[in-house]
Parts: sequence; structure tokens; C-alpha cells
Amino acid sequence: MKLGTPTQGKQGVVMHGCTFSRIGLMHILQRHLPDFTFQASASFGEMARLSTLTQADLVVSDIRDAERNAAYGVDWLEWLQNIRGNQPLVVITEELPRHQLANLSRQSFISVLALQASESLLGQQLQQVLTGTQVISPLLVALTTSSTSSSELYRLTEAELQVIELLHAGYSVTQIASRLCRSVKTVSTHKRHLMHKLQVSNEIELFARVKNLNEKTYCLDNGQQFAKHLRYSSP
Repeated sequence: MKLGTPTQGKQGVVMHGCTFSRIGLMHILQRHLPDFTFQASASFGEMARLSTLTQADLVVSDIRDAERNAAYGVDWLEWLQNIRGNQPLVVITEELPRHQLANLSRQSFISVLALQASESLLGQQLQQVLTGTQVISPLLVALTTSSTSSSELYRLTEAELQVIELLHAGYSVTQIASRLCRSVKTVSTHKRHLMHKLQVSNEIELFARVKNLNEKTYCLDNGQQFAKHLRYSSP
């Protein structure tokens, strides 16, 4: 079967940032789903450019690529599934933070499988997915439970870093929207996402996450550093 060549069969998309894992997944999928033709991509950006993505009969993806972390990947895949409706999406990954596993599991057409599982088990689980059953790998749940603490912090996107810097400097959501040339709704969404990722419920807790290293650099208490862009410390 030639990859990426349209056929009368079903169409699938595979994304994994690791070349070897991607090739391995392709072999497994072709052996267990012979009526599918899969297109492979190495990143979320590359996958997003595929014309077949939203209408594909099956999407299989990791939650990370070479440039994007798990927090971004989970958000992006949830957004993609909202567009895809009831067409199944399968996340196959080695580990997943507990909150992100919970977020993905809330969507009934997203299944989450463990990359470490045997080929025969993955094949069985994929067949279950194609019958309309949501599959959450017990192996991945066990790994998540044992490796993830309740205080785990997620890395923020560049847009979220801009918002947290401006909030920390005393700007309101409306002022931030004007300064960044974004809508108030967009800035509010960024604020909601970063508060969820940093597991805080109000701005006081949020500001406690931010440390001033020096006049040029901020640091979050998850170790993520970012440069200061503001000329003034208050609006």
C-alpha cells in the first residue's frame, strides 16, 4: 500500500515527532487496519496542512512534537476533535499528565492508548475504537498515576507568557487585549488556560508563581524562564 495515495478505502492520519516511533506506528496500523491508507506527519503544523485531516476516518497522534509540549498538544487535539465530530481520534503516547488524561477522556470520541503496549493489544484496542468504543489504556492510567504528582505544572505557550507578564505588571484583560491587538475574548481564554495549567484559582495565586530573576528575566516556579518585554512595571 502506497502512503498518501488516495484509494476507495478509508483514510487515516498519523502524527508522531519521533521518526522511529512514527514508522513503527505506521507498520502496526497497516498490519491491523489493512483497509486504511495513512498519511504520516512529523509535527502538528505538518498535520494541520493535510487536506484530509478533518474528514479522515481515523486520526492517530502523539501529544507532543519537536516544538510543542503536551499542554499545547492536548489543547490542539481537543480543538481538532470538536471539528471532527464523531470520527475517532486516538492519542498514542508514552506518558500523560493526569489532568491532561482527564481532559482528553471527557471527549467520548477520543481514545488514549499506551505506546508501550504490545502490538497485539494495540491492534485489539484500535479495532474497539473503530466500533465506536472509547478506549482508555489501563497501562497508561497506571503510568500516569505513578509518575504524576498533583502539583505538576505545565509549560505555557508564548501567548500565555505574554498575558501572564502583563497581568503581573498590573494590566487588566481589556488593556492587555488592546496592547496585544487581540480580542478581549482571546485574552480571557489565554488567562483561563494559564490559570488551569498552573493550577491556580485567582490572580494572587497566579502572581505567586512568577519570580523576578533580574531586570530582564522572569521565572515561573516550574522552572520556565521568559524575557521581560515591558518598559514599565505598571500600566
